[in-house]
Amino acid sequence: MGVCTPRCMDAIPIHTRQLIELVRNEPMYHWYLTDEDTSFEGVIEAYAKGEPMPIWSGASHDTIWGEPRFNHLFRAFHDSIHMLYDCPFTIDGELKASSIQTELCLKYGFVDLAIIMHIETASQALHFDGDGEFPPQTFTQDRLNEIYGMK
Repeated sequence: MGVCTPRCMDAIPIHTRQLIELVRNEPMYHWYLTDEDTSFEGVIEAYAKGEPMPIWSGASHDTIWGEPRFNHLFRAFHDSIHMLYDCPFTIDGELKASSIQTELCLKYGFVDLAIIMHIETASQALHFDGDGEFPPQTFTQDRLNEIYGMK
C-alpha cells in the first residue's frame, strides 16, 4: 500500500484507518488486482486452486473508503471472509459474511467500521437482491446520512 506518514494518515477517514488496522490483525487470503471483473466465480476458482484471488479494480472511485486502494482492500477483506469462513456468494452468504465482519470489528471496538461494513455488504446485497442492480457508489454514504439525519 505504500508508506504513509502520520500526517497523511490524518487525511484518511477513521473507518478506513480502522479497516487498515483490522486487516493487519486478522487473516486475509492472498489476492491481486485485476482490470477484469471475474465476479465471485473467479474468487471461488482461485481459492479452490490455492491461488491468489482476483479483486476487480473497477468502480472504486467515490466510495466511502476515500481512495480506490482502500476500496480494493475492503473488497479483498470481504472476499477473504467468504472464503475463510465458508460463506457462499448468496444473499444468506452475504448476511453471514456481514455478521462475521461485524464480530471482528467489534472485537477491536471499531463500531463505525462495523456499521459501514454492514451497509457495504448486507444492505447492498439486499438492494441487489430486490432491484437486480448494484447500488450507486453513494449508497453507503446515503444510508449513513439517513441514519444520522445528515444532509
